[in-house]
Amino acid sequence: MRYGNKNVQIDNWTPVYKFDDTGKPGCMTQQTYEPLLNPEGNVYCANYDWKNQYQRIWQPDRVGYIEEVVDYFFFKEVEYAHRFSNRAWAPEILEIDIASKRIFYKWYGKSCNEMIHTNTPMPFDWQSQLKTIMLDAYRTGVYKLTMYPHCHYFDQYGEMHTIDMYGCVKVADPFIDAKYMDGIIHSTAQFRLDETGELVDGRYNLGEMFKQSLGKHVKWYGKNMDWIYKEIFNG
Repeated sequence: MRYGNKNVQIDNWTPVYKFDDTGKPGCMTQQTYEPLLNPEGNVYCANYDWKNQYQRIWQPDRVGYIEEVVDYFFFKEVEYAHRFSNRAWAPEILEIDIASKRIFYKWYGKSCNEMIHTNTPMPFDWQSQLKTIMLDAYRTGVYKLTMYPHCHYFDQYGEMHTIDMYGCVKVADPFIDAKYMDGIIHSTAQFRLDETGELVDGRYNLGEMFKQSLGKHVKWYGKNMDWIYKEIFNG
């Protein structure tokens, strides 16, 4: 993992979108940074520059999407990339540009979201690999909320990797100040915060969001992740 201030030019990089649950293309992949692919399609950039245009396409007036908020998630991403860097499923980070708030990953083509909606076969053990990632993080004391298909992909050997490490919180303390979550959540996803219940000392309980995600909201091939929920919370 390297750190630098190379200020890589990303003007000709392509924004990344996904298919929604109905199979409609062109949906935003997430609400925190600007996702970009280089022209060759083998490097993925998570651009945490808070002035990026991607996060303002569908909701131009994002009052809470400020530099402090975006920087907070950038450094969470860096923190958990370090923490899990020895895992086979960790994202392969090529460069972290602290000055420009950009993280560059090695990329292999299609995300699992694209594979599902373009009928591209996944490795036969994809469910086992997905469960390994979720349980491995949990057993080290971490809830990884970014468990959607677009957050996962395979390398050339069929090994599943996952990105968006900013979505990690501690199992023992899954609370986060409201200003950070309010700053990144679009109006269309406000109900996800509402599901976490009353604020606790001005903080959301993302442990509850994790449970709701597994049990209801995150879909792989149209099915939720209740099979992993049961192993974590009922096992």
